[in-house]
Parts: sequence; C-alpha cells; structure tokens
Amino acid sequence: MKIAEFITETVLRPRLVETGCLVVYDPELRLRDLCLDMASERLAVVDAGAGSLAGRQTMHQALRELGQSSPTLDGLVVYLPVKAPVTDEELQRNPFAVAAVCGAVFPHGAGDDYEQLCLRAKPDHQTEIRRLFAQTEGGPAFAVIDAVGGGFGWPQLKAALQVESGREILMALLAPNEGQQNALKASDSWVLEAREFFKTTLGLKLTTRGKTWSALAEEAWRFVLFSEFAFDLPGNLPDALPDAMQQMPRAPAE
Repeated sequence: MKIAEFITETVLRPRLVETGCLVVYDPELRLRDLCLDMASERLAVVDAGAGSLAGRQTMHQALRELGQSSPTLDGLVVYLPVKAPVTDEELQRNPFAVAAVCGAVFPHGAGDDYEQLCLRAKPDHQTEIRRLFAQTEGGPAFAVIDAVGGGFGWPQLKAALQVESGREILMALLAPNEGQQNALKASDSWVLEAREFFKTTLGLKLTTRGKTWSALAEEAWRFVLFSEFAFDLPGNLPDALPDAMQQMPRAPAE
C-alpha cells in the first residue's frame, strides 16, 4: 500500500466516517492532492488555500447540509495549508475553526507525525525509514517512501516459516519453534533471502559463509545483543574495550 493510500484509508477516512467532518492542517503542503482526491458527489472538500471567502461559503453550506435530517452529503473535509491553532486567540482568528469543533482534526497527537505514519505503513523497513528522515529535512517525499522495500516480499522465508510480517520472520529466525526449525533444516533455498532480510531490516551484513540456520542465527544474535549493550551505554563505547569488541558489527543509530 502506498503511503498516500495508507494515510487516507487508515487515518483520514475513518475519522471522517466517525464524525462526518474532518479538518486537515498541513503547513508542509504534503497532503493537498491527497485531500482533493477524496472529493466525490457526496463528499465535499474545501481547499482553504485556494481562497478563504469562497472556502468559508462552501464550508458553511456543507455544514448546514450535514445538519439536515436527510443530508445529500456524507461528509466534509476542510484542507488548511497552515499549522493547527493552539491558543484560543489563534482559534478565534481561524475562520474554519467551526468545522474542527464540529468534527475531527488531523494531525491529532504524536501518532499523526509524518515519520510515525511512514513507520506504521512500512513496519518491515523501519531502519531505512528512520535513515531517510535523518537525512532529509522536512521528511522524504511520498515517492521516496513508496520505493522503500522495493520488491522485497520475502516469499521463501514466509513460506518456510509460515509467518507474514518482517517482525515475525525475525523472531522465527532467532528463535524458531520446532516446525520452523525443521523447515529451515530441510532446505537452504531461504538463505540468500535471509541474508538480504537481515541487511535490509537491521543493517546487518552477515559474514558467515555457513548455510545453516544455526550459523546465521549465531551471528544475528551476537549482532542484536551487542547492539543492545552499545545502545544501553550513556555514550560511545569505552576506549578500554578490546579492539575486537570495538569493531564488532552493531545496529546503526536509526
């Protein structure tokens, strides 16, 4: 699912259905086309950035219609290319605040942060998502987020381990149940995919040449445990640690 579709179908539309009215604040101008594409015969969308007076008239007309016993509209979306008002004074100066009072607002809470939405949309690629946000001021474009993961679907791992998500794959590779362990021992066709999986999801480039589950799991566990040790320290690794530990692979900061 593309990030625009994810935001529309899992965040915006459910709030609209629940309240009948949704105000979207978007100072980064990231969601304008997304909101406009929601318009239909029974869903009014007001682009407040295109003209305040005309937008207010359309908004009030839609609110009146929604208040009827048999409305011809199912909902109203108001798009505002500004930051959400915080103080009472800012609300008073906002001619569209009445729509927010009547319905729901986006963003609302930390979960509506763009980075958090991208992490939820691509749960199997959180390391890459965090890296992109660390490198891009204001956050990467939708097209960049959509490209994350490419064609990686891990079909052999999912089939062998009988799981669906990347999180489940990781848990199964680290600590498989009896059935999963038997499947991993029965064939090594999943090994190349597992190597790519660890590199993509954790930033771990396996060095072992082994093609058994135990060889890969041993290196993965060492990576996970040493990363946990390193991140638990208040600062960088102490200089007193042996060189071998200083050079041990560990997860990137993101």
